[in-house]
Amino acid sequence: MAAQIRAAREWCSGAKRMTKTVVRFREQAEFLRESSGSNIEKTLLKAVKVLALFQIPHYVCGGFAVQEHGYPRSTVDVDIIVPDVVLAREKLCMNGFQNGVTDRETMVEVDLHPPTFSVPTQVSDTPQILTLESLVSSKLSTYMGRGIHRMQDFSDVVELIQANGLPREFPVASEVVGIYQQTWDALQNA
Repeated sequence: MAAQIRAAREWCSGAKRMTKTVVRFREQAEFLRESSGSNIEKTLLKAVKVLALFQIPHYVCGGFAVQEHGYPRSTVDVDIIVPDVVLAREKLCMNGFQNGVTDRETMVEVDLHPPTFSVPTQVSDTPQILTLESLVSSKLSTYMGRGIHRMQDFSDVVELIQANGLPREFPVASEVVGIYQQTWDALQNA
């Protein structure tokens, strides 16, 4: 019984640390966006409101999601996963976005992506950030498919592993387990 109590206390302590860490990550991400004078968040909020208006579910991925998950890095665009890229592009272009989709007001580009590991199902007028598991999986998959041309994705994964103290057995998609564990091992030996 004493061992169970200790385990419960350790779990609660870890959960409290995790909550504080998530809050700290969000604060750092918001500070980065505010201090850079970026219109990224304004464009993102506008885009998800349009998507919600037309009942299009979404996940936010890319640099914004990386910021929200603990690695405050700069980004110049908004990346959104939608089930139907053509439909989402059409609806955004009808509502304040142009060409291949750029916010007419802020001139920030919105990149729409088809789902790879997580298919968005929830319609929301607030940003639905891709889970850390899916973000890491997606970034590694993109890196594996395009190599040197997607080094930012690999770098993001390295930084996310370190910022979040991710374990070697972190639940990434089966397609990327090998490269995730090689990366984790290399970080431990660095």
